[in-house]
Amino acid sequence: MTLHVALLHEHMLDKQQMEVTTSLTLIDLHDICRSARTYGAGHFFISHPAESMRKLANILAEHWKDGYGSTYNPDRKNALGILHINTSFDETLSTLESTHGKKPVCIATSAKDGDGRISFPDMRSKIEEDTETPYLLMLGTGWGMSDELLAKADYFLSPVRGPGDYNHLSVRSACAIMLDRLCGK
Repeated sequence: MTLHVALLHEHMLDKQQMEVTTSLTLIDLHDICRSARTYGAGHFFISHPAESMRKLANILAEHWKDGYGSTYNPDRKNALGILHINTSFDETLSTLESTHGKKPVCIATSAKDGDGRISFPDMRSKIEEDTETPYLLMLGTGWGMSDELLAKADYFLSPVRGPGDYNHLSVRSACAIMLDRLCGK
C-alpha cells in the first residue's frame, strides 16, 4: 500500500476563520501512529513549524522508540517506527517524492460538507488500483485547513458522518475511521 498520513498544524483556521498555527497534542501523535500502523500506512508525518513542538514530539517518540517505553511496550515502539517529524507540509511532500520518485496524490479531509467531494469507496478504489503512486491523507487541526493548504489537494474526501446532526470528532478518531474505510478488510 502506498497510503501515508500527515497531521498538519500550520495554515489552520481558528474559530473565527483566521489562519493560525495550532499546538501539537501528544495523544494525537501516538494514537494516530497506532491507527496508521494497524491499517498499513507507510509513514505518519507530524508537520509543525515551531521548534519547541517538534522537540516535544521527538522526546515522546524517543521514549517509545529507544527509551524505557521501547521495552515496556514493544507494540508502541513498532507503531512509532513510522513516525516522521518535520517543519512543514512542503517538507512532507518533498520527502515522499524523493522516497517514491513521484509526487504524492494529496487527499484533503474535513468535517464540513462541500462540493467536489469524493466518496470513501471511490477513493479506496483509486488507491487500490494505483499501487505505484504515493497517496497522502491530509489531516487538519483547529477548525480546518486554510484555502492555501486545500489548494494543494488533489482530492477532497466526504466527511465522516454519524447518524445525527452532531459532528465533532477528535482528529485521531476521525483518522481511525477514515483509515478503516480506505484500507480495512
